[in-house]
Amino acid sequence: MGIDKNSLPAAAYGHAPAGRVFQQKVTDKPHSVYIQLQISVYEDRLYIANCGRLPENWTLEKLMGKHASAPFNPNIANVFYLAGFIESWGRRVEKICSACKEDGIPQPEYAIEPNDIMLKFTAPEDRIIHRVTERVTEGEKTIVALLVEDPSYTYKEHSEKSGMSRKTVAEKIKSLKEKSIIKRIGSDKKGYWEIKVVNE
Repeated sequence: MGIDKNSLPAAAYGHAPAGRVFQQKVTDKPHSVYIQLQISVYEDRLYIANCGRLPENWTLEKLMGKHASAPFNPNIANVFYLAGFIESWGRRVEKICSACKEDGIPQPEYAIEPNDIMLKFTAPEDRIIHRVTERVTEGEKTIVALLVEDPSYTYKEHSEKSGMSRKTVAEKIKSLKEKSIIKRIGSDKKGYWEIKVVNE
């Protein structure tokens, strides 16, 4: 199986949950230690970790609650603030959790160690694309590949791009529907095909 492109927060966006984590990791990382930010991507989860640490006497409970800002690298944090990536101080964890809630994904799990901090994001089950377990023909795989390219392709466009006749395209699409691999969303004229599973 694999992750839908929308199943986990987009790390590239500064205001997405993972984007806020990157901001936090950069501003809290002791840059005298030459260990890179570590990211591990799995089928249904994402880990982000670095060698940062909490301020002295801080606990996970305090981190998750209301607290004053205490970045390990205040100068770098100030650059993020002036650039507009940090709207206010001491609310990054709160905003990460809020962004997860808004995006409909589970709250991140924090693993706090003496010299490193790791976050785990988990994809909701309904956003994980499961792969086909039954046999599909090469022609059906071609149709699925075209639907990935553009789910609104018409039978005529499928025929032109695949080299199959329109009758054959119709048969392949009917078979894919019966196998619950694809589902029609909307009308025949203005709708599109939703791919329920992905071929191996």
